[in-house]
Amino acid sequence: MPTYYVASDIGGTFTDTVVIDQDGNVGRYKSSTVPDNPAEGVLDTLVDAAQERGVDLEELLGQVEVFAHGTTIATNAMLEGRARRVGLIQTRGFGDTLTIMRGFKSIGLDEEDIKRFRTLVKQPTAVPRAMTEEVTERVDYAGRVVCPLDEDDVRRAVRALRDRGAEVIAVALLWSFANDEHERRVAEIVAEEAPELGVTLSSEFLPRIGEYERTLTTAVNASLRPVLKTSLDSFENTLTRAGLRSGPLLMQSNGGLATFSEVEKRAAATVMSGPVGGVIASQFLGTRSGHRNVVTTDMGGTSFDVGLVLDGLPVMSNTTLIGRDELALPSVAVRAIGAGAGSIASVRNGVLQVGPESAGARPGPACYGRGGERPTVADADLVLGYLNPENFLGGRLTLDVERARTAIETHVARPAGLSVEAAAEGIKTIVDSRMADLVRQVTVEQGYDPTDFAVFAYGGAGPLHAFSYGAELGCPQIIVPITASVHSAFGIGCSDLTMVEEISQPMQTPPGTTDHAGALPPETLDATFDELAARATRDLVAAGADKDSISLVRSVEIRFRAQIHVLTVTLDTGAGALTAADVNGMVERFVEQYEGRFGKGAAFLEGGVEITTFRVVATSPVPRAELTAVADHSAVAGGSAATRPVFSGGTWRDATVLRGDQLHDGMTIDGLAIVELADTTVVIGPDQDAVVDGAGDLVIQTRA
Repeated sequence: MPTYYVASDIGGTFTDTVVIDQDGNVGRYKSSTVPDNPAEGVLDTLVDAAQERGVDLEELLGQVEVFAHGTTIATNAMLEGRARRVGLIQTRGFGDTLTIMRGFKSIGLDEEDIKRFRTLVKQPTAVPRAMTEEVTERVDYAGRVVCPLDEDDVRRAVRALRDRGAEVIAVALLWSFANDEHERRVAEIVAEEAPELGVTLSSEFLPRIGEYERTLTTAVNASLRPVLKTSLDSFENTLTRAGLRSGPLLMQSNGGLATFSEVEKRAAATVMSGPVGGVIASQFLGTRSGHRNVVTTDMGGTSFDVGLVLDGLPVMSNTTLIGRDELALPSVAVRAIGAGAGSIASVRNGVLQVGPESAGARPGPACYGRGGERPTVADADLVLGYLNPENFLGGRLTLDVERARTAIETHVARPAGLSVEAAAEGIKTIVDSRMADLVRQVTVEQGYDPTDFAVFAYGGAGPLHAFSYGAELGCPQIIVPITASVHSAFGIGCSDLTMVEEISQPMQTPPGTTDHAGALPPETLDATFDELAARATRDLVAAGADKDSISLVRSVEIRFRAQIHVLTVTLDTGAGALTAADVNGMVERFVEQYEGRFGKGAAFLEGGVEITTFRVVATSPVPRAELTAVADHSAVAGGSAATRPVFSGGTWRDATVLRGDQLHDGMTIDGLAIVELADTTVVIGPDQDAVVDGAGDLVIQTRA
């Protein structure tokens, strides 16, 4: 019996699925997302996969060894206000922690909103002040109990929060990461007073320094856990009834997979579940093709996401930005703006604007014929001639050119005094420029030269627009992988089981220290790392991992004393005991990273350094097939090319049009050209050419 490895990614507009068989052949499938029942969209793609293989759905699912999944459940619940109502318990005197906040009023806003200074205000608090209760207790920085927990005060607080409508309880006491005794007792009292309320303890979920970040993240996690659990249970039950025998895995923001039962405890760690898959896929394919520095660009129906792969590894962030809140959870660094194929174009005060509002899956762009009347980027692409109305989603959806023209004429061309074609090209130019600006923010503004990177372009619309925004950046190559339309799903299928454990145990060196290992004893660091490694290993084994297959990566968050912001430094000694040289080398790498970001000479070792947080990332490989046949065309493909008029540069010109089955390994395509694959459209600009490589990827370059 054949064995299959399946990964799916539910986006705002489309649901993508890849099915890889035991011989390494990759099948790619798309369907419209069903917002009210996300599993339905996944099943639609699996039905297509089963039909392609001549079996029924139950037979296909019965042969699946690994099913990995990416979801926007937690993200949407938070952004759309569907998370559960949280009651927050804090140390007396610190109930205003979330109200005071930390950060800038501009966090999470796009450029247009930042410019509106009169309406630039702080974001709403994650938990209203009325839903916060203070209790009498105090533990000091060393974990010593200064003031015992007043249990009667806790009972009063729990009853008050329950009476005000709390659906879940979050507990974030001031120094609980140093001593969790009081938080554990609060959880016991909640179970006695209001057993129907779920509890999230900061000391269990996020035992790290920084009361605002820890409180915010704990509260968000508490609000999302019931939502994620309900959805995941429904998703798993639906797939099980359809024939799936293996328990599905879920993608986390850190780029690793976890079991549904484990990830439910860490719901906030899934808010970037879908977007990070594309970065992991780009890392995987980039390493195969020799590209170790990659800019990842994902243009879907709703957003445009950008990440980086440096020297073969995805760039990580110590925090996760969701909406206007910055959660203290490590994640693959992905920046996003509201610029997708479904982004709505409008004229405001005589100025053409595109996004961030999106038409989504329902009703979608006007050309979908599902009731949408406002023009989108997809409508502009169709009017300009880049899209074939008969070959969208492999011909399963016929696009309506007249509806697209009418929408653009009514809402953009006429108000702006332009022709329909000029208005459509204006829409495309604006969205391409916004995307190029975001890539510059991720590269140039972080000290990287875009010309040192290859651009990976994927998502449903990325291959169509990359010829423009990629060339604007001056990147030497734009790579459209054969998996482009389902790239994030493919990356989810390339990921490993991952568990992250961390704890804050601040350690400092005195000012002027040169022998850092003397103030940061290696054996003390080892003891903390060993404790975290044991916990991470235990959880991975419980998830089904082979203990001998688990690898560990240790890192610290470190800063100069008296500073706020930290950098993460990885120790490259595996699981072996640390030496004094390792510790001194760790500080040297911190200084190197610090000066790389803030400028040569910016480091201030005379002031001493401080380790704030220890982290261990444990991974175990998930069974997968070796990819041997990603492309869907052969070396003997061929056939004459067609042409189609395209409006480009203010005029109509003929573009060469090729189908996927006309491509072959080593083939060169001169632009202006359009390649119509079964699930996406690739455009090669008029001053560019493209080469088809052995994996079926299209490598676009500017002509010399």
